[in-house]
Amino acid sequence: MSAIDHPPLQLQASVGQALTIALPSTPGSGVLWQLPAAPTGCSLTEADSQVSDAGIGGVSRQQFVLTCAAAGQHDLRFELKRPWESVLRAVQPVRVTVG
Repeated sequence: MSAIDHPPLQLQASVGQALTIALPSTPGSGVLWQLPAAPTGCSLTEADSQVSDAGIGGVSRQQFVLTCAAAGQHDLRFELKRPWESVLRAVQPVRVTVG
């Protein structure tokens, strides 16, 4: 099975302010976006997910929070998979311009 390569998301943030990145996932099936390493000078954490579909196996918006101490451009690569499997289901590149 080949991973789906999503088009890059282009986001903007201000220095020192938190930017929320929300990506759709299906936590009931164990398929989640994996937290990539934070770029130098930034912190990247996972926040509470927001349920989009309350049904069994429903979609959630998995949220991550990026905060950067200096201006610059940062590329993140989120991978969608079950943490206990090696199968990569999708890749979501995110380019953040911090000004």
